[in-house]
Amino acid sequence: MEWRFGEGTELKGPLVSTSGLETEAEKIQEPVSFDLYYIATDKCTECIGFHDTPQCAEVCPVDCCVADEDNVESDLSLEAKKAFLHAE
Repeated sequence: MEWRFGEGTELKGPLVSTSGLETEAEKIQEPVSFDLYYIATDKCTECIGFHDTPQCAEVCPVDCCVADEDNVESDLSLEAKKAFLHAE
């Protein structure tokens, strides 16, 4: 499913994501896959600062949330992403 940086965040206008992507907050971003559910790495904070555990894994009825070994982030970088997305 397509997504936007501005959906569910405080972001507006031009931006550079924490991964270095230059884009617009309302520009449609291509999904990782049209056949599978996925989590947009540029928007995922693993719920750091919101919940004790990632909520996608908590609500998944079939335990299919798996870690992406190509995108391992520290708590510090996840906190920085949360601050970026939610204008703290």
